[in-house]
Amino acid sequence: MRQGKTADALATFTENTSRHPASWAARADLGFAALQAGDTTLALKSFEDVVTRNPSFYLGWCELERLQFARADYSAAVHASEQAETCDPLEEPYVRLRDLMRANRRAEAEKIARQMLQQQSGHPRASFFLAHLASTVGAHEARRDILLASLDRHPANIMLRRSLVEAHEAIGAYTDALNEAQTLTRIRPDFTAYWLLSRICGHVADYEGALTAAEAAAGLLKEGSEELGKVDLLRGHALKILGRRAECEAAYRACIVNTPDNGAGWWGLADLKNYHFTDTDKKAMAELAGNTALPDTQRCQAAFALARAHENDGATDKAIDWYKKANALRTDAAYTPDRHADLFARIKKSFDAATLARQADTRKLKGPTPIFVLGMPRAGSTLIEQMLASHSRIDGTMELQTLIHLERRIRIEGGRRFGKQYPESVAGFSEDELAAFGQAYLDETAIYRGSGDFFIDKMPPNFERVGLIHKILPHAIIIDARRYPVDCGYSAFKQHFAGGHDYSYDLSHIGHYYNCYLDLMDYWQQVLPSKVLTVQYEENISDTETVVRRMLAHVGVDFEEACLAFHKNKRAVKTASSEQVRQPINRKGVGVWTAFADELQPLFDSLGEATLKRFAPYAPKH
Repeated sequence: MRQGKTADALATFTENTSRHPASWAARADLGFAALQAGDTTLALKSFEDVVTRNPSFYLGWCELERLQFARADYSAAVHASEQAETCDPLEEPYVRLRDLMRANRRAEAEKIARQMLQQQSGHPRASFFLAHLASTVGAHEARRDILLASLDRHPANIMLRRSLVEAHEAIGAYTDALNEAQTLTRIRPDFTAYWLLSRICGHVADYEGALTAAEAAAGLLKEGSEELGKVDLLRGHALKILGRRAECEAAYRACIVNTPDNGAGWWGLADLKNYHFTDTDKKAMAELAGNTALPDTQRCQAAFALARAHENDGATDKAIDWYKKANALRTDAAYTPDRHADLFARIKKSFDAATLARQADTRKLKGPTPIFVLGMPRAGSTLIEQMLASHSRIDGTMELQTLIHLERRIRIEGGRRFGKQYPESVAGFSEDELAAFGQAYLDETAIYRGSGDFFIDKMPPNFERVGLIHKILPHAIIIDARRYPVDCGYSAFKQHFAGGHDYSYDLSHIGHYYNCYLDLMDYWQQVLPSKVLTVQYEENISDTETVVRRMLAHVGVDFEEACLAFHKNKRAVKTASSEQVRQPINRKGVGVWTAFADELQPLFDSLGEATLKRFAPYAPKH
């Protein structure tokens, strides 16, 4: 074998197994020789014989796992993977590694894990721990690479597969995450696999797929399982996005029944905006919100739902009281005004005129033109998106995370290459490198798009990234959704966001954040005149056709009547405004706060007289 005489080696090892038929070692030699010769059929049979004679032969199980996986015999491959773990020759260092992790002695644990990998290349448990350590410091690319290297040798390891899905998810590689999740359902079609698949389908806007996977997950659960409520919630979200209202309500109700202590089901119903709650419902929500034995996350959502229920009933005093309680229960929100103001100051300084002048060459960018709809949340961005997405040349998508994940990669690359933090590091990239980032954005958004000449990326916080957009996608179209600050701020205060928007749970923080946003948008108008079209919500609902024509002209497409009949568009909408944009234009959301004006003084104070005066023309008329 060492001389490369594979045929002679095979003949010798075959004869050896005949002379020593009871020897598992002889058959192992034959199996390894067959692998080198590329005879996978002989190798498979040899290793099956080996583990029959010696069930404790670790390498035999490892080779069987790879061979059976390659033949798509996933059940057998998983069995081999599990058997290998039972006879792991590195069990002793693994136990020590596990104990060190539990004691939070990570440096020592990492050292042992690396030693284990030197002894057994791709060792699954050592790799899993190293990948976990990488994830704790945000090194998700390293986590992915560790897992991929291990899966190359141990492809049927379920623990590694699940972790790889999550690693792809963490870096925004949703296409890869989807492929891995689908692979996982083929390897082991259990509840967790379909749960993961449903979640990833949601990331890539495949809501029918998300619903199908959630239903498959539910079908694998026993009646009375606590997991059923979680699946009901997934189903409810998917059905809401798809506009299947009755089924959506039923799914949220099932969530409440199957997990009575889960406030998410109640908030799911409340976030439909016009759902009618009974007195019995309100009592149940109040009890859940007041139960201090439950996690704040569940109590918070129940409190938001109860506040919405009272508001819909016209009980304004009860509503504002519960909104305050709900926001106070969002104890995981962390917003530091000074730190945020400092970040925005750094953004303005980093994206000065000279830096903005260096851009990607648009001739090197292949793909449709992106339309970024950004601004404050609850400012009418979903309405703008729905109007534009009703045009024959424009694809609607969802709130894409693509640019956020790309910014993270730029931050890492800039720190490594230039020793600077982002956004200061952005000035160091060449035009070709900026074009590469722009192309990466276009490539990674392909999964969300149709065949339109334009596509919408509606992510409100991208107003922070106007300078970055201008540098990597100079041809991109940008629209700023703007709304009267008190209406906008109060609407955010009433909303339970799944993540981010930490400022929105304190009225004074909302005003501070709004002013930071306003100041930054003023700066972009100064350094990039005519780049950003501002669309005032109040003008959009009062003179819709004029505003729609202005937006389409900014995009560069002809006017189409369908953009005025946006509420007839059956596309999936994944935002808190999904129900509103399925209705014709109305003024239901204007001036709602006037009933609570006395309770909103912290918001008025933080916004300040200058901001309120600036937007006085859009203030509700008493």
